[in-house]
Amino acid sequence: MCLSDGCYQFNMFDSYGDGWQGGSYQLEDSTGNFISSGDLQGSYFAGSNPFSVNYNCNYSVFGCTCPTAVNFNPNSTIDDTSCTFISDNITLLSQWSDSTLPINSLNGSYSEVYGFAVNQMEFAVIGSTMGTHIIDITNPLLPNEIAFIAGENQGSGVTHRDFHTMDNYLYAVCDQGPSTLQIIDISNLPNSISLIYNSDNLFNTCHNIYIDTTAKKLYACDVDKLGNNSWHSPLRIYDLSNPISPNLINDLDNLFSSVHDAWAENDTAYINAGSSGLKVVDVSSTPIIIGSLSSYPFAGGNHSGWKQDDTYIFADENHGYDVKVINTSDVTNLTLSSLLNSNVDVNSIPHNLMIKDDFLYLSYYHDGLQIFDISDPSNPTKTAYYDTYLNNDHNGYAGAWGIYCFLPSGNLLISDVQTGLYVLRFDLPEIKICEGDSAYIYGSYETEQGYYYDSILDTLDYYSLDITALSYFHNTVNYESISINIGDSIYLNGSFQTQTGTYTDSLFSTWGCDSIVVTQLNVGNTSFIANQNSTTTFSIYPNPANKQINLVSKLAGVVYIYNVLGEEICSYNKIENSIKIDVQNFDTGAYIVKFKTSSIKFIVDHY
Repeated sequence: MCLSDGCYQFNMFDSYGDGWQGGSYQLEDSTGNFISSGDLQGSYFAGSNPFSVNYNCNYSVFGCTCPTAVNFNPNSTIDDTSCTFISDNITLLSQWSDSTLPINSLNGSYSEVYGFAVNQMEFAVIGSTMGTHIIDITNPLLPNEIAFIAGENQGSGVTHRDFHTMDNYLYAVCDQGPSTLQIIDISNLPNSISLIYNSDNLFNTCHNIYIDTTAKKLYACDVDKLGNNSWHSPLRIYDLSNPISPNLINDLDNLFSSVHDAWAENDTAYINAGSSGLKVVDVSSTPIIIGSLSSYPFAGGNHSGWKQDDTYIFADENHGYDVKVINTSDVTNLTLSSLLNSNVDVNSIPHNLMIKDDFLYLSYYHDGLQIFDISDPSNPTKTAYYDTYLNNDHNGYAGAWGIYCFLPSGNLLISDVQTGLYVLRFDLPEIKICEGDSAYIYGSYETEQGYYYDSILDTLDYYSLDITALSYFHNTVNYESISINIGDSIYLNGSFQTQTGTYTDSLFSTWGCDSIVVTQLNVGNTSFIANQNSTTTFSIYPNPANKQINLVSKLAGVVYIYNVLGEEICSYNKIENSIKIDVQNFDTGAYIVKFKTSSIKFIVDHY
């Protein structure tokens, strides 16, 4: 239908009569030029979409305006919120790229991603063919490049940069030479950055770096020195006691023929040794291999790994090879706990990974971000995904390169070789219950903490990965001993008590669960009430009180008073041996006075 000169409307009808069952259309002219596209979903039987052949139409075109959506319409002028992403349990917050960057042999411009927080702000770091880009993502919906550090080597020949931080310094390397080690002072962000070290004195090219921040050591993997006195080393370790002046302390050329990446903590390093598999090295003095795993299913080129507690997970960078989950409780006897895979395609390739809490985060090349629940390492469960690479192929190396999951906000960073930086949120629905209660999840009542899953078919016949996390508000039980004089009383267990015995009060905590207070009451001759814990640093009297309480201690400091919900009511600075605290305006009931490391419960009674 012609609307005006050059302006048309494309009308669509369901010829079969059962409504559209998913899919999309693309409109091209007779010479193959792209004109318009749209999305067909649900049970609709008819629809229309205006389009232009000369871009002079003065009407608004509604459609998806996000370039990374599968139903992106470049002719749309107003987003109609219909954008569809190949994802589950992930929300795209923003995406950043720079169209002016040179394209490399991987048909893209980007490599590794990293993240950090400084001055109560969050930043992403992404490497490109030209250098290092620092993006302000404090507002994750509006990423803003605030700094750029030019690489010593630039252009279409650069395919790989890598990063790590320690203290307020960002360390950057490049795997294509001639290049340098760069150290960037990030302490003054967002106002400025300072390149304080840019030298090839230590090496020119380096494939990956990892910093053991506890031991202050930098692991440089697959490093080269170019020029007249050239050399190559699979792994060198540098001392960062002075963070801006690295000093070589170990060359592990005699231990390895190839090293692609490393993970280290407290001088124990897990080495991704390519075709030699996994090696564990003690580098506290003279480096020595203390653990090895060279024979395992889908053994290829051990590319990258990450450790948490007694679990180490690594990926062989080979088409179709599974990711390995390893039990490291005995490094002299490393054992395979399980295997996992994106299961998107028989040629899918895992690349880089990180572990945080109960989840493994993977950049999976053509399959984008993949997240697995590893709370049970013997049975990993796919939990969420977000595909950054929309082409339906698994040839070569393209798509999601790096992952970063340790920002304070919990937001995730993914770098894609072709499309740049993604800021994502992992949507994890959570239910919290009082210990001993139950919650209705996916058709049944559940009482155990953990993750619960369900899979349903959506309107496009894709399986939806539904997950719910169940956790407890734990009930609390406090024990105390109180003494009163014969003839006095204290409010316990719903009434004023005068007899020696054990009394139990059930209170509500701030989250509505039980807070049990068990009191051993002693009735006898005493001058004041005290918690009979020998470590008590003070005493109070009278108890119960009507107008005031007296706090006695030889120590000075701040006295805090809380109600039974744990909310601070007031505080006082105690200087003398005793202090009088006015409680006339306190409501009748129980309170806690805390001083130094001790606490005593007292009662205000205005009746």
